Amino acid sequence: MHVVLLDSRYDHRRFPFATETPAFMLPVVHRSLLLGTLAWLGRQGLHDITLITAANPAEDLELALAVVDHDLKLADSVQRVLQRARRVGRLDQSLLVMRPNLHPLPNLSALVAGHHHFRRAVTTLRGSCTYGPGRYTFGPPALLLASPAMSRVLLREEVDRPLQQIPRIARRKGLPVESIDPEQPVVEISNPFALFQANLDAVHQGPSFLERRGLRRAGERLWVAPGAEVGRVEVDPTGGPVVVGADSLVEDGVLVRGPTVLGARVVVERKACLHRGVILDGTYLARESFVASSVVSPRVRHRIAS
Repeated sequence: MHVVLLDSRYDHRRFPFATETPAFMLPVVHRSLLLGTLAWLGRQGLHDITLITAANPAEDLELALAVVDHDLKLADSVQRVLQRARRVGRLDQSLLVMRPNLHPLPNLSALVAGHHHFRRAVTTLRGSCTYGPGRYTFGPPALLLASPAMSRVLLREEVDRPLQQIPRIARRKGLPVESIDPEQPVVEISNPFALFQANLDAVHQGPSFLERRGLRRAGERLWVAPGAEVGRVEVDPTGGPVVVGADSLVEDGVLVRGPTVLGARVVVERKACLHRGVILDGTYLARESFVASSVVSPRVRHRIAS
């Protein structure tokens, strides 16, 4: 099966963070949405992956490493992917199209089995919006499976915008189509408040979620990624876990109240106080800094709540 990962080209609601990094590279618990999705696809045995994006890997080290480490192919449209598939004879494979999300599908194998068993031309999974405006927003299709027959139809008709047209063409031709509303939301971060909530919600999902991301327990509800250094700090975990990302440094005398997430390569100097915050990759917090209910990045400090 060939997998296509989509990036949104319209990032206005992600301001100011998407001005610094592509939306699919926004971090959730020490790892970007893209890397989390790639790890999930790998566990499903899927490695033939194309990333559709206008981002330039030469300008983003983490994206460049993801392309190299996971042998990602890059394209600028689904139509280009189909044309490439025709050249290499891959049109007899099903096509899985999805966005890098915080919560991928829990049971992809069952969905794929049903898709093939009932010989559907298209299976779509609709996303959902929960817990208020702008938190997790993305409409259908969050995930779409197209049969080989559907891929050939799209190539023959040279459809300009295949994703929007796939279900419509299938219905017009009388081909079997199914739409699914998942019990577990398929979500995408879409603004600073969503980025804040997604990180804090993720750390509440339990030890297994954190362990799958390569984190180790270093204290009561304190989780540390490889390469991180944590000095003699005071951790108050009553509100939730505290996560320290890869290659980060937290010096002696820092007070951290959970839930708090530090990304990769973060430096927190002595006597800083962090309370229910999200500190994005590469951020430097000077001595005696105070962060409460906020998202902080190297160049942007965006207040979330008072």
